[in-house]
Amino acid sequence: METKKILIPTDFSVKSLNLVKQAIETSREEKVDIVLLQGAYLPSSITEMLFFSKRKLVKSFQSEEFNEACKMLKNKYDSRINSFCVDVITSKNNAYFQEYLLANGIDEIVVPNEDSLNFKGKNSFSPLPLFTKCKVKLNHLECSSVYEKATTVREQISDLFFSRT
Repeated sequence: METKKILIPTDFSVKSLNLVKQAIETSREEKVDIVLLQGAYLPSSITEMLFFSKRKLVKSFQSEEFNEACKMLKNKYDSRINSFCVDVITSKNNAYFQEYLLANGIDEIVVPNEDSLNFKGKNSFSPLPLFTKCKVKLNHLECSSVYEKATTVREQISDLFFSRT
């Protein structure tokens, strides 16, 4: 069976990883490649551009809790996850995004049904508007209200792996 490459938007919160869990559980494929995506503006000064590193930018967005929850997800779904990476795009240009999808071999984009992601980080932007104009299959997943009730990081991680009623 072929591996499906799924792009999922993230705001680098633990709550956003529920989309990953739902995408894996609803995928009919045996194995999936997961790409978590955030939008981020490039620095505006020449000095900052000289020392710009995409890897450092991604690291600056990630919290220790987010990284720990990602590790837990990878361990739980080890038999289903072929690869798992976090990436950023640096432009809101549609042509740029189409090339990104093509270059990365994205087969499907998972989108939350409601506006549950918070892209309010420094220099970040939401990639969601770009998804509506792309030629890749969009899969709208319902973000459960149970996940939205979790206020602490501990509750969010708990909700990621155990269902509350």
